[in-house]
Amino acid sequence: MQSLSNFFKSLIKACPYSFIGKKCVDVVKGKPSTHKKSKNKAQLFKAGIKTGRNISLVGVFCPFLWYAILSGASKDFILLNLIHSGIIVVIGLIVLGINYLALYSYTKS
Repeated sequence: MQSLSNFFKSLIKACPYSFIGKKCVDVVKGKPSTHKKSKNKAQLFKAGIKTGRNISLVGVFCPFLWYAILSGASKDFILLNLIHSGIIVVIGLIVLGINYLALYSYTKS
C-alpha cells in the first residue's frame, strides 16, 4: 500500500501543472525563492534553453489535449485544447529562442 501511495505522489510531483501550481502558491504566500546564483552566464543561458524546451514539451504532451482527442470529444473542444497547447508551445519556443540568442551573443563577445 505504501508503494502505491509513493507512486501517486511521484506522479503528482512530475506533473508540470502541479509544479506550476505549487510555485504560484509559494509566490502568493510570499515564500522566498531559493535560486542559486551562478557566476557563469553560459550555464544560465543553457538552463534557459532547457526550460524553454520543457515548456514546449508540456504543450505538445498536454494531457487535456490528448484526453480530448482520444476520448472522441467534440471538434470545438479539441480545437480549444489545441489552441491552448499551441500557445504553450509558442511560449516555450520564445523562451528557448531568447536564451539561445543570448548564449550566441555571449559566446561571440
